Amino acid sequence: MNHFISVSEAKKIIETQIFRTEKVTLPILDAQGSYTSEPIFAPIDVPSFDNSAMDGYGFRFEDLEDFSELKVTEIIPAGISKNDFILSRGEAVRIFTGAKIPNGVDTVIMQEKTSRIVDRIQLNDDEISKEKNIRLKASQTKIGTKIIEENTLVNHAVIGFLAGFGIGKIAVHNKLKIGFLYTGNELVEIGKPLLEGEIYNSNTYTLQSALAEINHQFSFTNHVEDTEEATFSAIKKGLETVDVLLITGGISVGDYDYVKPALEKIGVSELFYKIKQKPGKPLYFGKVEEKFVFALPGNPASVFSCYHQYVKPFLLGCIGRKEFDEEQDLGISESFAKKKNKEQTQFLKAFYAKGKVQILNAQESYKMDSVAQANCLVEFAEGETEINIGEKVKIWKV
Repeated sequence: MNHFISVSEAKKIIETQIFRTEKVTLPILDAQGSYTSEPIFAPIDVPSFDNSAMDGYGFRFEDLEDFSELKVTEIIPAGISKNDFILSRGEAVRIFTGAKIPNGVDTVIMQEKTSRIVDRIQLNDDEISKEKNIRLKASQTKIGTKIIEENTLVNHAVIGFLAGFGIGKIAVHNKLKIGFLYTGNELVEIGKPLLEGEIYNSNTYTLQSALAEINHQFSFTNHVEDTEEATFSAIKKGLETVDVLLITGGISVGDYDYVKPALEKIGVSELFYKIKQKPGKPLYFGKVEEKFVFALPGNPASVFSCYHQYVKPFLLGCIGRKEFDEEQDLGISESFAKKKNKEQTQFLKAFYAKGKVQILNAQESYKMDSVAQANCLVEFAEGETEINIGEKVKIWKV
């Protein structure tokens, strides 16, 4: 296989290769950024007892027919249960938010709608009704109810929700083991002065920080010398310990591009190579045994686009995300754009806000200032040559 395929064809191939990682049980804070590997059921009723929804006074609703004022006989703070207390007729209790409703109380009135003189209160609420301002037992959730679906992203809201049930550990999909190789003798690490013809290595930082945003990190990174032997050796060794190997550079057809021949020699099955797109045309996706390889062009703009369009959806799918194209959205273009190659899909750096899309300047692959400003990519689809102002466009959030 060595022909150009469309963007949609490439994504379909990638989607068919998604596998789920094994289950692992983690403390809920350690599970942040993971996806649940099984449904979660409520171990208790929530609330687990009838309690007051506010600071006020609790009383028996039917007493309002016979008493113009009520005598306050008890104080009920939150966290203290008075199971032996029984409210008598004509009496009320001072009660606070979250406090357990004592026997005999069936209604609570907020303190602002009462008048109190010593131990007597009068009610100043014409709309009071039975059970008002009481959170009834299990009114949120009954024990045994499914509270979290399988393949749910564990974020701070989910963690707080689970903590309210006393759940301390949950089953999630385990993290992937991801390795990174980058080629290019011209690459220099940050902190070293540049010599003529050298450039700083930025792809490592782009991808490391991108993985951190999805709760992952590289198990190793390795700068590979541009030789056939070094490339073969690095890829072979890298595949021994990872689920997914990412490679940047060396995947085109230049004299120093040794990645594809090395992959073939190692026995990696090519799932596709070269996409009708810009940037990132010579993208490679392959598989050997149960391990996967993404070989991306070395150009930083290509790395950025290919990661968000192909690599990230695959990785998240493997750890439990349900939707392959979750980042997709629509917006109204505020910019005009034109392309010459009708057969090619182009991904344009853009900024999206409040339904409007501004296509940025500096779209050339060597210009990275637009990448730093972008929060989405506009898909300038195959078969189209113009995007007009006011036109609805497909975007991919980054």
